Amino acid sequence: MKIVLFTDTIGDLNGVSRFLQDMAEHALHNGDDLHVVTSTRKSCPEAKNIHNFAPRLRLPMPFYKELDLAFPPRAEMEAYVRQNRPDLIHVSTPGPVGIAGRQIAKKLGIEMLGTYHTDFPAYIRDNTGSQMLKRLADRGMHYFYNPFVHVFTRSETYGEIMQKEIGVAKEKISYIRAGININRFSPAYRDETLWSRYGLGSDSVKVLYVGRISKEKNVPFLLDVWRLFKACYPELNAELVMAGEGSYKHDARAMKSMGVHYLGPVTGEALSTLYASSDLFVFPSVTDTLGQVVMESAASGLPIIVSNIGGPKSLLNPYAGSGYALDIIMVEWVEHIRVLVENRKLRSSFGEAGHRYMQGFPIEHSYEDFIGVHREY
Repeated sequence: MKIVLFTDTIGDLNGVSRFLQDMAEHALHNGDDLHVVTSTRKSCPEAKNIHNFAPRLRLPMPFYKELDLAFPPRAEMEAYVRQNRPDLIHVSTPGPVGIAGRQIAKKLGIEMLGTYHTDFPAYIRDNTGSQMLKRLADRGMHYFYNPFVHVFTRSETYGEIMQKEIGVAKEKISYIRAGININRFSPAYRDETLWSRYGLGSDSVKVLYVGRISKEKNVPFLLDVWRLFKACYPELNAELVMAGEGSYKHDARAMKSMGVHYLGPVTGEALSTLYASSDLFVFPSVTDTLGQVVMESAASGLPIIVSNIGGPKSLLNPYAGSGYALDIIMVEWVEHIRVLVENRKLRSSFGEAGHRYMQGFPIEHSYEDFIGVHREY
């Protein structure tokens, strides 16, 4: 069985990219014939089953400027598919590359599967405030995914959203068990000297956020929470550390006097060390279908505070406390941050519970679910 997977993101700093890199790596390791096709001028992972076609044109994606709209050479991609004659085409993203893969599959009569990684209609609503545009985006997603024989979701929560809001038939949907590389994210990466390398002291409680520094991740809410936290509890020695890229990085930088530190994008082993060396992880997004960074932080031994809307809340340990899932209400976030900043013992207990829970989420489980459904076709 040969699969060609089309994606608009593979080298970007996001959970979708890391998931796809893991799938490609495991395919090589297991001897499965999975090939990833993309089109980008950004850095692309070097692997013999990842193929990058230079884009004809690229533009920043509306509402999501950290990603490019890279318009691929469709004829070259079609020639590649004709030459390699895959049994299935998997479309991972509904961008220009995904659209090209969808068109090629329909033209050549190849069955399509796909993954609903990102809730773009919710992003559009949150960035524009328009429910009408959100409904139009829902219709667009329905048109895009309707011809697929199967659509994966990485969160059971979004299986219901896919049915109710974009109209994917229930029998077409299956859930990929959440998973990460538990060897790459672990408390073993903790480094007490890290903060001095960033010009920060080691005596404060480090409250970490990793992800896009953008509106759709609810970063303005987080910055408002931090302002209120500092106003209410100026005596508490805590700092907010933010890693990632996005339009609100300027707002974060402007709050340095309030203990906000913007590090920019952090990748590889440096990211593993950043997680493990911090004390608490906060993630207020209400649009994430899963929350890869939440899994990574929990595996690294951090207590977590997340929104009670969307996929991240499902990553809390249901058997022992590992953090809090909260309403998007500032005073609730302020008070729960205060509790964890003040109580080192509780942070340690939550962190250990989260780490234990994440040991049940190896990336191998995700790969088994992903490749297993393809084998059924």
